[in-house]
Amino acid sequence: MRGLTVAVTIAAVLLTGCADTPSDGGTPTPEVTSANTGEPSPEPTDPESTQTEQKQPTISIVSAPIGGDIQTDDLQQCAEVNWLGRNPIPDGTRIKLGSPSLDPEGVFEFYQAACSGDLRPCADVEWQSENFKPCYVGVRQIANAEEGVDEIDLVISVDATCATQDDCDSLAAGKGETQIKFRPNILPTPSGG
Repeated sequence: MRGLTVAVTIAAVLLTGCADTPSDGGTPTPEVTSANTGEPSPEPTDPESTQTEQKQPTISIVSAPIGGDIQTDDLQQCAEVNWLGRNPIPDGTRIKLGSPSLDPEGVFEFYQAACSGDLRPCADVEWQSENFKPCYVGVRQIANAEEGVDEIDLVISVDATCATQDDCDSLAAGKGETQIKFRPNILPTPSGG
């Protein structure tokens, strides 16, 4: 009887050990998990949830602090435009130049051909501290200035997107200062006959 008990016990152990064996007689396949391989779990394939967009501070400056040399060729002039704010452009700040204007109007008109062809015009220019390059604005004189007006200001508005509000505040400290001034000549008056 004791021999029968030992045989039944051995058979039970063998059957329990083979419980994962597929019915087709193949080798059992162990389940692989990150816990038993030491590798990280695979990344989920579901799309990540969107985070709320962080709004960066912005500022508009009606008359940016600009300056630069002016090349004159008779009635045509070309101004190099640089940022001359009291503070340099802070890292992480983008300054987009707006449309230039002249104050007072009516003496000059914009004429980009006054600048040589390889000089970058100021249209759609964006400045950042790490890739700052000047741009150029050309004009030509079309009329005499009124008496007492001996220079015409170039005014360019800008929109700045800053990394911090303090950066925007530092840009605003120099607003309204243009050092680019076109000087008109006296045009001959047409002779009437």
